[in-house]
Amino acid sequence: MSRFLILFFGLSMTLTGSLCGEVINQPVINVFISPEENSAVDSQAIYGNPVVVVEDVGTGWSKIRMPDGVEGFVRSVQVIRNEDFEKSTQLRPLKNLFAHIYRVPDTSTFPPLLTIPYGAKIKLINAIDDEERWVPIELASGERAWIQRGDIDFAPRLKTLEEALVFSTKFLGLPYTWGGTSSYGFDCSGFVQMLCKEMGLLLPRNSRDQANSKLLTPVSREDLQRGDLIFFGEGRITHVGFYLGNNEILYSGVRGGSPTIMVDHLQTTKYHYLTARRILQP
Repeated sequence: MSRFLILFFGLSMTLTGSLCGEVINQPVINVFISPEENSAVDSQAIYGNPVVVVEDVGTGWSKIRMPDGVEGFVRSVQVIRNEDFEKSTQLRPLKNLFAHIYRVPDTSTFPPLLTIPYGAKIKLINAIDDEERWVPIELASGERAWIQRGDIDFAPRLKTLEEALVFSTKFLGLPYTWGGTSSYGFDCSGFVQMLCKEMGLLLPRNSRDQANSKLLTPVSREDLQRGDLIFFGEGRITHVGFYLGNNEILYSGVRGGSPTIMVDHLQTTKYHYLTARRILQP
C-alpha cells in the first residue's frame, strides 16, 4: 500500500474515531433534528461513511452520531451494520461528482442500482487489472455490484491548501442546499468542511463553530490572503466562504435569486463581513 493510501486510511481512522460497523447505505440521507420527516434538517450523511447509532428510538427511526460530532435522527433503514465493510482496507472514495453503480458490468442491460456522490466510499473486491473498464465492488449491504474504473480514486491523498482551492472549481454551479454535505448540494459550511477534509482537517459542521475551531487562527481584513476563511452575518456568524484573493470569495449561497456554489466579489456580495480566520496547515 502506498504512503498516500496509508495516510488516507490513517486520516479516516482519525476522523471517524472508534469503529462500530454501521455505515450509510443510501446515496445521501438527511439528518433531522427530530425523528420525523417534517422536522428541520441539521446535516446530511453520504454512502459508505461510518456513523454511530446512539439509540433506536422506535417507529423506524434511529439517532446517530457522525464523525464531526453532529447528532440527529435518520430512518433506521438508511443505516446498515457491516463491520467487514467499515474496517476494510479496500475502501476507496469516488473522484467524480456522481457515479452510477450497476448490477452487471454493462450500462444498457439494467438501470443503475445507485447513483452516489463525490467522496462516497465503495469496497473493492479483487486486485485491479488496469486494462479492465469494469470493477467489481461490494456494497454496504454485502451485495456484489459493478462500477466503472474512471469513477474511483485508487490512490487518494491529502491536498495542500492551494490544491484544495483549485480542486474547488469542480463544484462550481452545484446547487446550494440547506444542510447539504454532498455533490447533490452543499450549504456554505458543508462546502467548507468538505474542502478542509481534503486537506486532512475536520472542522465543525456549522459556520459559528468553525470560526471557533482551534484549527484556525484569527486574521485581520487588511491581512487577508488566498485560502483564508471569511465569516459573514448580521451580529452573529451565519455564513462562511473561502477568500481567493483580489477581493474574490468562493462559497455556496444565493446571489440574484440563484442558489449555487459560486465565486463572488467581497465588495458587492449581499453577505456582511464579520471576521476572518487562517487555516493552520497540518
